[in-house]
Amino acid sequence: MKIIFTLLFSLTSLVVCAQKTYVLKQNYPTGNKYDFSFVSDQIINQKITGKSINSTQTIGTDYIFDITEGHNGDKDLKVTYNRLYMKSNAMGNAMTLSSDDQDSTKKNPFSGLKGASFYMTISPSGTIKTVAGIDQMLDNMAIRMTNDTSQVKQIKNALSKQFSNEIVKQTMESSFKIYPDKAVKIGDSWTVDTKMQMSMPIETITQYTLKEVKDGIAILSVKGTLVSKGNFEAMGNKMETDLQGTNSGETSLDIKTGIVLDSHLRVELYGKMKSMGQDIDFEMQGINKITGKEIN
Repeated sequence: MKIIFTLLFSLTSLVVCAQKTYVLKQNYPTGNKYDFSFVSDQIINQKITGKSINSTQTIGTDYIFDITEGHNGDKDLKVTYNRLYMKSNAMGNAMTLSSDDQDSTKKNPFSGLKGASFYMTISPSGTIKTVAGIDQMLDNMAIRMTNDTSQVKQIKNALSKQFSNEIVKQTMESSFKIYPDKAVKIGDSWTVDTKMQMSMPIETITQYTLKEVKDGIAILSVKGTLVSKGNFEAMGNKMETDLQGTNSGETSLDIKTGIVLDSHLRVELYGKMKSMGQDIDFEMQGINKITGKEIN
């Protein structure tokens, strides 16, 4: 009888553990600061009128998030760019740009971004509800990038194509809008739809699954689809895309705060592009990584 009771107790305990639910949401503590590093490594292959153009590039951005205020679960953040850098190599032509290079004698479009900041409000779901301070940030960036006052307006207009309120909102949501709308247990899945337009427009439909929980860290498996279909402008050229692809990997986050601690995703994008009347076969493979840590 004792053996039967012990077995029943063990089975009941296993069922209870298996059914334990977890609330995953943005819960950044007010007053805390976090450092986030975003790195995207890409291999890009294009074929134009039978000619292959192969290139690689690495784009990295380091932010500091200062959690300034909270209200009804929403959090106000001051976001400061600590560094933006890019390394590229196309057909043997290498180029490196970094916001750390503050040599005023060089033309460096990243130099004005060092220490630039804006403000945003993020909801518990990871939705970016408001973005503010972008216009002032662009003014400050343009002034730092040139001593010629006649060029400030021109530089600001160019920057605004990459740093509008909507583009910044979409960029942040693509990384932080990851939470389910209800408590979940291990094995549960949920889907998040995000849009982003840095250069080309991209819509991502991503399925997250709670894979495991260990020591207060939730491990999410990630599997999604990408679609890029629309028009955009790059280097003064009008482009049209008809691309599709996938992203997959894992993301870990702290259950208590909701902070993304580590994310490693493999991205593939392929299809057709058109520029100046020419068709382009396009294929991109990349790895997107995020690391986050408290710096208080």
